[in-house]
Amino acid sequence: MDIAICLIAYNRINSLKRLLSSLDNAVYPCPVKLYISVDKSDVDAIQEFSADYHWNYGEKEVISHKKNLGLRKHILECGNLVQKHDALIVLEDDIVVAPGFYLYAQATVRQFVDRTDVAGISLYGFSVNYHSCQPFTPVKENSDVFLMQNAQSWGQVWIKEQWNDFKAWYDKNCEDFGQIPHLPKSICSWSNKSWLKYHTRYCIENDKYFVYPYMSYTTCFSDVGEHVNDSTPIFQTPLSLETDVQPKFCPTVKYDCYFENQKIYEWLGMQEEELCIDYYGDNGNQMKRRYWLSKLLLPYKIIKSFGLQMRPYELNVKYSVAGNDLFLYDTSETKEIYFSEECHKRHYFYLYGTPYLDTAPLEWEIGRQKETIANMKETIANHQHWKKRAIIFGCFMIMILFCVSTVLLCLL
Repeated sequence: MDIAICLIAYNRINSLKRLLSSLDNAVYPCPVKLYISVDKSDVDAIQEFSADYHWNYGEKEVISHKKNLGLRKHILECGNLVQKHDALIVLEDDIVVAPGFYLYAQATVRQFVDRTDVAGISLYGFSVNYHSCQPFTPVKENSDVFLMQNAQSWGQVWIKEQWNDFKAWYDKNCEDFGQIPHLPKSICSWSNKSWLKYHTRYCIENDKYFVYPYMSYTTCFSDVGEHVNDSTPIFQTPLSLETDVQPKFCPTVKYDCYFENQKIYEWLGMQEEELCIDYYGDNGNQMKRRYWLSKLLLPYKIIKSFGLQMRPYELNVKYSVAGNDLFLYDTSETKEIYFSEECHKRHYFYLYGTPYLDTAPLEWEIGRQKETIANMKETIANHQHWKKRAIIFGCFMIMILFCVSTVLLCLL
């Protein structure tokens, strides 16, 4: 099976070098075509480096765009390279791959090439729900992969037929869109420069999934770039170091676009159209379903509650763990709401394993450092001021000596 690799580059040469270094240390069972697609920027070194780079594992082709495409168009242009192959691995330059990433991609493509409910394969495994930046751990059953209704941009594999289906949909739905009730508010708020919002919307509206690994084969550095103002380690995830990759495929676990386990419907004996699963608080019951499962304190009748002790959180539902941390509401009956600081603290402790942090010492340390820096600046300014005055005084004395010398010579 012919699976090529395409790198997305723009103006981050150090990021590109880091990615290529990880690719050089990966395992390839066959020759692999490598594309390096360079969008037009004011950093000429990217194209020069890409042209000089030696790929040891097959043919290399550098695609240098003559004008700036922007990320969305650039990614879509690269996606069309899959027409020359059976599948295409797409890697943006701020990620790193695991040694066995290509072996995993090969095995997964063979397994899911004919699955009509699959829209792509993720090499990245989430450890954080990117909507709310809360920890995310998927339930594991008898498989090394699970399905989720979120497209991927931090290392993905597009199979030709699956990509063509998406592209046909995209060509009819490429206009910018705002808030849509059945889509997460976060992706609707992404700018029109994002291609990922369209691929995720395609998955949601066509009931398709990406295949996700439990152990990640890429990790993301979120380097500062055109769409990232501040680098963050929050999307770093544990990376598999396996070199003999033989994944087991029988995914029975499915997550929706909100990172919610769809088996919860079954465990509660309900249908999807009557229940909103909203543990992370990102959904907000936009579809106005009668029943609402949430850890939020809401003004509705509680028909069942659960504690938050088991991990991941949905196991507390499956095993009916007693407690008052997660609530199943009937929104047809309203009830007065009482804010509970204690409940809020328990949720925080469950998520992060620590009580609320006392920020006073941190604020004191920041204040102390700011004061130290201010004092240092004042000292430097004073030093420069007296240095300037000393130079002026020295020049003045030289002028006086010169004048005195001149007068004395005249008198003589």
